[in-house]
Amino acid sequence: MHTQRQHSSHVVFVGSLSLSLSLLASPARAWESSSQQPPGEAGPETLQSLEQRVAELEQRLAELQELKIRPRTLVSVTGYADLGFFVPEGDGSGFRWDVGHTYFPNESGYGWVFYGDILATPVNTRGDPADLGVAPGVVRYDSVHSQGHASFIANELNLGINVGLTEKALLTGSINFTPRTGSDFSFGDSFDVDIVQLEYLPTRNLSFWVGKFDSVLGIEYRERKAPKRFGITPSLIARYTTGTALGVKGRVKLFNGAIVLATAVTNGSFTTENFHFYNEIDANDNKTVSGRLSVRLPFLETAEVGASGSFGNQDRAPDGTGDEWFFGVDLIVAQGPLQIKGQFLTGNSDGDPVSRAYSLKLHSGGYLEIDYMVTEVIGLLARGEWRDARVALVMERLYLTKSWRATGGLRLAFTDNILFKAEYLYNGEYFGGNVPDVPNNLFTSSLVLVY
Repeated sequence: MHTQRQHSSHVVFVGSLSLSLSLLASPARAWESSSQQPPGEAGPETLQSLEQRVAELEQRLAELQELKIRPRTLVSVTGYADLGFFVPEGDGSGFRWDVGHTYFPNESGYGWVFYGDILATPVNTRGDPADLGVAPGVVRYDSVHSQGHASFIANELNLGINVGLTEKALLTGSINFTPRTGSDFSFGDSFDVDIVQLEYLPTRNLSFWVGKFDSVLGIEYRERKAPKRFGITPSLIARYTTGTALGVKGRVKLFNGAIVLATAVTNGSFTTENFHFYNEIDANDNKTVSGRLSVRLPFLETAEVGASGSFGNQDRAPDGTGDEWFFGVDLIVAQGPLQIKGQFLTGNSDGDPVSRAYSLKLHSGGYLEIDYMVTEVIGLLARGEWRDARVALVMERLYLTKSWRATGGLRLAFTDNILFKAEYLYNGEYFGGNVPDVPNNLFTSSLVLVY
């Protein structure tokens, strides 16, 4: 917006300067013409040219005045391409079926019991798993479906649109195109619109949004896009906090940005769209209220601590069927080439048997990540995380997760527009007893081209 105002000022200044020079030059030209006339003669051709000149200047002045007050619409197109290669372990899926309730006999009241994490093998920043595996009783869209094999992949082509409607109003849109395998004479390619919002900034420290916008929970949503994320893959708790939702949002900065308060009222939670708990168009009248309070501490380049949470009616269920809530704390510390960030989260969703809405008990989950730029080009990443959760559909199916993950990564920033990243994800389970680990480790890489 600052660039737009600066451009407008230049236009008005240059126009005014041209007008002033023209006015100064006109009498001089008129005097030269008149001096060539015999004394006492008015010079009809000179008067006619002067009148025409004045009319032209008046027209130019009117055009400049109109330009000064007319809203200027500035449009920019941005985006990126994300190309990858990955090598999964096992069949590419992150969970296993406990056939006959062998490992969890105390959960025999559920028809099917699964352990592990269905999203434990993300091959890209979107979080698409290498394979969704085989699970009875459901039909899923498995967009990657590598079946455990190494593969090249065009992860995503993103198109971003920014339109400056006025000096204080900005329209933003983001569309993701995902090339995937087709079948039965149909294309598998798809697209999703993850951002469509109007941002209004009445003052430097106050902002409002309406539309489909980014989350206010935690900090990971800030780097949910491939160019912004230091590494490649999202954390185990990203599915709860990095989605976009429809509604209204506001943010205020206090004490020169030392304290920031953001709040939103939305149709549903900020879970990701491919998870069980997301709804774009609300199925109930009760909305979800979310907020985050952060404090910047007066040391280092960046030292920020925050707390955030959300509360609302169960997603994908009628009014009064139960509540869904999340609460967490987060931290960012940065100094020079080093950045440390982490987040803890807990939550609950009651579920509903009539509308067949899933229930959730997120006992705990979190991560701690360290990013370090060795040189201006070479960066290293290390992240540790865990997720302890129960997800169930009535008494039909139960997903048990006690997972941990260690991730190591390499980042090569050749330019601001060309990035290469690689990660190795080591996944494990901590159920104890005779429950075997799921073979779901993964290598993945990404070439991000920003435009």
